[in-house]
Amino acid sequence: MSISNDSYTQSLTWEAPPRHRSSADNSSDTSATIVEPISRPGLPFLKKRFTSSWARKNTDSDDEKADRGPLGLRLLHSSPEPLIDIIFVHGLRGGSKKTWRKGNDPRNFWPQLWLPVEPELHNANIHSFGYDSDWASTKSSILNVHDFGQSLLEEMRNSPYLRDKGNGPILMIGHSMGGLVIKKAFVLANIIPEFQERIRCMFFLATPHRGSDYAAVLNNILTISGIMSSRHYITDITTGSTSAQLINEDFGKHASDLPIFSFYETLQMKLGISSSLIVEKNSAILGLGFRRERVQYLNANHRDICKFDSPDDPNYVTLKNAIISATQDILKDCIETTMQESRERMKVLQSFLGISDHPDEHYHRVEGSCQWIDARDDFQEWRDPAGELVRDEIPAPEKNPSIFWVAANPGTGKTYLAAHVIDELDQFQLECSYYFFHIGNKSSRSLGNFLRSIAYQMAMSNAFVREKLVGLCKEGSTFDKDDAATIWTKVFKRGIFQARISTPQYWVIDAIDECSKYQELFTLIKGIQLSFPLRIFITSRKIPELQRIHRSLEASVSITCIEVSAEDSTSDIDCYIQERVRNLANDLVGGKIDIAKTLLRKSNTCFLWVRLVLDELEKVYTTESITQILQSIPEGMVPYYERTVRTMAENTLEKHVARAVLVWVVASSRNLFISELSNALKLDINTVLPSAKSAVEGLCGQLIFVDHQSGMVSLVHTTVREFLLSESAGEFYISKPRAHERIALTCLKLLSSGEMKPPRSQRMLSQARKNQELSPLTNYAITQFSEHVYSASAETDDILIALDLFLKTNILSWIERVAQMGDLYPLIRVSKNLKGYLDRRAKYISPLSSQVQIVDSWSTDLSRIATKFGSALLQDPSSIYFVIPPFCPLDSTIYKQFAKRPGPLGLSVVGHKENAWDDCVASVNFGEDSIAAAVSCGENLIAVGMESGDINLFNRRSCQKDSEIHQKHPIDLIHFTDSSIAACTTRSVVLMDRMGKTIWQIRLRFRRILLTSSPNAVIAVSQHGHVLKWDLSTGALLGEQVFAYTSPDDDGDNEPAVKAPDVASLSADMETLALAYRWGTVCIFEVASGEVIAWPRDKYNRLAPVLLFNPNPNISLLLIIYTDHELALYETDTGALVSAQETSSTAGILSASCSPDGRTLATVDKQGVLQIWDFESLSLLYHVLSPATSFRILNFVSDGSSVVDVTDSGMRIWNPATLIRKNIEEDQSISDDALYLTATEGEYETRRVSKITALCVHPSLPVVFAGKHTGQVIAFDTKTGLQSAVLYTHPHSAFVSGVAISQNGVMASSDVNCVVQVYNLKQALSPAHLYTYSAAGIKGRIKQLCFSTRGDYLLVATTQSDQVYSMKNGSCVGSLQFEHGERKVWRWLQLPSPLKQSEQFALIHDHILTKFSASAFPLKIDDTEADIHYDVGEGNDETDINSAIIHPETQTLVLDVRYASGYVSSSSMFLFDLSKMTLLSDLLPKYCKHFIGVIERTRSFIFLHQNSWLCSIDIANLALGRYIQHFYVPNEYMSVRHEVLPVRTADDNVVFCLHGELAVVINGLIFRETKALEFQCTV
Repeated sequence: MSISNDSYTQSLTWEAPPRHRSSADNSSDTSATIVEPISRPGLPFLKKRFTSSWARKNTDSDDEKADRGPLGLRLLHSSPEPLIDIIFVHGLRGGSKKTWRKGNDPRNFWPQLWLPVEPELHNANIHSFGYDSDWASTKSSILNVHDFGQSLLEEMRNSPYLRDKGNGPILMIGHSMGGLVIKKAFVLANIIPEFQERIRCMFFLATPHRGSDYAAVLNNILTISGIMSSRHYITDITTGSTSAQLINEDFGKHASDLPIFSFYETLQMKLGISSSLIVEKNSAILGLGFRRERVQYLNANHRDICKFDSPDDPNYVTLKNAIISATQDILKDCIETTMQESRERMKVLQSFLGISDHPDEHYHRVEGSCQWIDARDDFQEWRDPAGELVRDEIPAPEKNPSIFWVAANPGTGKTYLAAHVIDELDQFQLECSYYFFHIGNKSSRSLGNFLRSIAYQMAMSNAFVREKLVGLCKEGSTFDKDDAATIWTKVFKRGIFQARISTPQYWVIDAIDECSKYQELFTLIKGIQLSFPLRIFITSRKIPELQRIHRSLEASVSITCIEVSAEDSTSDIDCYIQERVRNLANDLVGGKIDIAKTLLRKSNTCFLWVRLVLDELEKVYTTESITQILQSIPEGMVPYYERTVRTMAENTLEKHVARAVLVWVVASSRNLFISELSNALKLDINTVLPSAKSAVEGLCGQLIFVDHQSGMVSLVHTTVREFLLSESAGEFYISKPRAHERIALTCLKLLSSGEMKPPRSQRMLSQARKNQELSPLTNYAITQFSEHVYSASAETDDILIALDLFLKTNILSWIERVAQMGDLYPLIRVSKNLKGYLDRRAKYISPLSSQVQIVDSWSTDLSRIATKFGSALLQDPSSIYFVIPPFCPLDSTIYKQFAKRPGPLGLSVVGHKENAWDDCVASVNFGEDSIAAAVSCGENLIAVGMESGDINLFNRRSCQKDSEIHQKHPIDLIHFTDSSIAACTTRSVVLMDRMGKTIWQIRLRFRRILLTSSPNAVIAVSQHGHVLKWDLSTGALLGEQVFAYTSPDDDGDNEPAVKAPDVASLSADMETLALAYRWGTVCIFEVASGEVIAWPRDKYNRLAPVLLFNPNPNISLLLIIYTDHELALYETDTGALVSAQETSSTAGILSASCSPDGRTLATVDKQGVLQIWDFESLSLLYHVLSPATSFRILNFVSDGSSVVDVTDSGMRIWNPATLIRKNIEEDQSISDDALYLTATEGEYETRRVSKITALCVHPSLPVVFAGKHTGQVIAFDTKTGLQSAVLYTHPHSAFVSGVAISQNGVMASSDVNCVVQVYNLKQALSPAHLYTYSAAGIKGRIKQLCFSTRGDYLLVATTQSDQVYSMKNGSCVGSLQFEHGERKVWRWLQLPSPLKQSEQFALIHDHILTKFSASAFPLKIDDTEADIHYDVGEGNDETDINSAIIHPETQTLVLDVRYASGYVSSSSMFLFDLSKMTLLSDLLPKYCKHFIGVIERTRSFIFLHQNSWLCSIDIANLALGRYIQHFYVPNEYMSVRHEVLPVRTADDNVVFCLHGELAVVINGLIFRETKALEFQCTV
């Protein structure tokens, strides 16, 4: 029973912090009178957050109904990690707000504002229930306690916050009659299954359990209330009430073991002229029968027992502690489980988001600093908008998100301000995610990294976000971790923003202007629809785009922008100085003030300067020393650093440790954690630091900072590194090459240790290797060791010896660890670094050294492994041990060291194998009628222009044709702009989008010799020396310049000669043009003026068929290739010859191209010699002989990793290891002499076209039969992969089109001349000729040969007819004729027939299966036809059925269906239940690329997965949604056009057609790993 007194007033009890005055301070507020409080102890951060200004804005109006609070169950606080719900229920004439708040001050509403900030209640949702118990109301009421209890229970059942938690525990708190209401709700809940066990504890505050044992109680109530007529709920609590007795009895039956906390009042309440206790102690206590009841008094009257002055009120502390105790008891059994589940989910999200842990930036907060921001009304409104916490519901604001942007000059403490805001939000228990952008760290400047970090932090703090993101991960969602737009769409819009978030979310972003694409963030934010408030705090420098961003966002986003004044920044520095100065010697009290003033005066608002000086001041104790430090501080910091290292040098005992620490911190390629540094010191100098953090700070504290939160070790300022690398550092001077050598040796020592030891067998892979605990430095060593190898001194043998050991022992474990990180670029990076190291090492050691050869070979192997087996490694990193090495070339080091595993069951490849890595990674034939004329490489596409006018677009990685663009006239030139394709035909210049749609087209009078573009224009040079520019968007002519030939010998009096240039080149900056002519010197023009600025002189006046400016704007060189094959480099400004080099070839150079970074030059001559050169030195790096043609065009791909080589009829992609090079800046950072570069000879497999045209296996012997384009039919031994015998040859050496063999050993083969040969193979290698069927009896091209089950009949299917021949006498049984085009997609197959039944064939055509008699062909078995339903996907066209079989044991029909998607041909495998003719799985075809065969012993169907793994599946596993993965199939093992598919042999090996030979994978099917079908693999 709560008592109301309208005349009661309560003053505020908190002292507000000082604040800036604003216009809001002068406004009058008539809704409530707020008296400024006196100061008393309390929770400081609550006082700071909820100021008097906030209270005025959030005070309820005079409306009494609003003052009481809403009816029903309302959520007051939503926990981000809810495990328990606490429900408050008021008493008579109380309210869901009024009862629990003292006075009218919203800051005293303790269930909403005080309890949530208690760390022990972090997992609690807090609710308040309101019901109409106002006995002073003039309205009549028929409600009683039973009605209120039932209403409460139903509200609980309907609440989404309680319903979604299933059986989550509930704690109920009732005041006065509210205690009876929660008792009734508890009784009713016990008959509802889902609520029987949920109410786990009850609090009763002055509850009259026994009604009124004395009439005085009731009289007191009636007297206080002035009620003249009773209410039903008052009757329920009178003495002897039937309702009260029933509640007590029912409650006792179910609550005897329920934890109960009963609190009784001890102070009398004034009743008119007298005072009395409203509920006596014996009525407020349940007493006997409730063994878990805990009783305690509160020093308060009946009304104030649930209202408190402040968080320090003793009554509140008592009640709060009891609530915390009860909550902890309830959750003690589930909290650890929940935390473990959360940790497991965060591990999943670490991988999903690519985030290793919580952000490591933590900055020391100085008490009293940044007060200016806290006092700002606009900042308070951003943090806690008016009305948000006092509303019944909290909808997202109209303008959402809300941004508070602080801009300031560099060095004014923006980062400390951001840290202050983060710390404050954390104290307020608000959900805050933060990110610090750093200019020195590339990854931390990435917008994608920022978004992923924010998502990870939100998941850490909010269970609903965590659940949503884990759900996305389980659904198989993937994204490019560097693509901010994709992350925003997939992670935020489809994930986080769809989560049921009920609380405001805060983001704090420091130095956003250091983000490389920060403006993109606001593009993403603009217009988003959120169901929760999102508040973003941003710091940055004063950027010019701020106003524009403000204007673009203000329509949908609330944005406030302020600048940090010098006054505010100085104030914060003053606070920092004051705190630090207090720690100086105590006897300098008088001098501390002067010290602080001096520091503040000299600080110039620079935190770093102040910090460094104070660090030194703390270590001196005399007035003289302090004065000396303050007076001797120079403008620069070098003298300060010199004093620091001199002091460090005095510690002779541990000086070597300090030196080692500095070496590692200065030379490490990323910041180390203290655990990593400690581990490094143990390995490097054999020193163990029991307390590494203390040791590092003690030894090097003036130069090195260890973050207390993250443990990250860093230099206090970048100038420290510069100082230590200079000789000014004295004995602490660090030689960069020596430092890198030292770190490289330590990393290699760790990588060669036992913890990286690879498994000896496949069985060991399944053991708990993943849980092996690694040394703290291992991750750093894995990712960074080669950076130090490259930068190390090349003079000694130490690194070479260490590399040799590592590469011979643990290299495969290293590759596995790299692949587990999800990015194979480290393999390419290590390849570059090892090559760079060997280049510099070449002047000290012979390249014939075995160690050099090992390192050199592995540098090649690593890049090729990443290129050739990248997808396999990412899908299964452990495949590097036993699956990948056997597929590598015979002479590769990985094959020599690891391919031959001990034991009979190791995977091996026999038959044809390449000796070395083939430098030509792909080859494309354009077709007989297509002649290429031009090529250009875009980001992901290769465009080839044809003389027919077509432009073929090829996927750069797969080399498959993506699309085709048609033009009317032959293509002369082609060029990729950023988003479109420009082309010059013989008649016009045209700009198209990537889909081929014309954007604009301009007709030309002269053909062009050069086509390029700038960011806003297309530029072309014509045959008559004109340069034209067209607007990229509209095609409007922007200008036309004439560049007239001028002779270097012209004295200026003569008119310029009219000459037409043959060759042109434009510099990367578009400022310089070079033109070459049929006769005369090459001219270099300044584009702006049109004047000649230089002539590259040639004393022989040779023709120059090739001109090439270096595409790197920083390299001002022009390459000229003359007709006598000399390469010459000239300075573009002066025309002076820099260097020249004659090629060894006597054939003319057809084409040349330079890599985009300007490092590498590629040339090709008429003899087919492709050469790779270092551009600046013209040193030959590589050469390879390829087939000679009269037409070649070279072009580098966009990243310079490959060269596209186009001939008139085809295209090759060259990827020699020579192209894996360090960039120019990295090479220039090495102090050794010029690199010693040696040319290597490349490898090219000339057998590009498969000479094997048909393949089939013997049904019972380890033999495979191959038909060749020469007409031969050859037998191969599948145990060796070698040819056994030539069985026979078709007449006229005709191309063999098909081979088939029956169960009884009869072989048939067909050729392109429509001749079928039939032989008896009773003796496998001694065939006996049976029959020959000539073209006279066979109409159309032979498409298929098919034997009947027992081999008595042979079906020959052509494009126009089907004939069946008897193998007993060779006669034609019958023929089935059909019109051309009548069948679109079809295939014959043998029907399994019992011995006593006649044999049958089945025809599948156009999704219909029809049965035919073999002996009476073309007689159908019956009139019924079976429909076969399958779908190859929307937009795809079926083109053929590669294979079809019926497996009799499982009664399964298998179809391998080929279909076309645009210009790309694909296949899928479908399995059907033959008895029902129903598809067994809709999901399986999405995985299958080709059907290979059947493993009879397991009745499994072998297929090639879309991700290029050979897999199998049986019917049982298919029903369980899983399949078996066996081994990876390299791309070259599968024909691009699928002419000859792999086959399974009788001994369960797999045969592949590889160029003109066979490769047999032995024991490949023994390797087994179970995979799930649920998630589609990304190819």
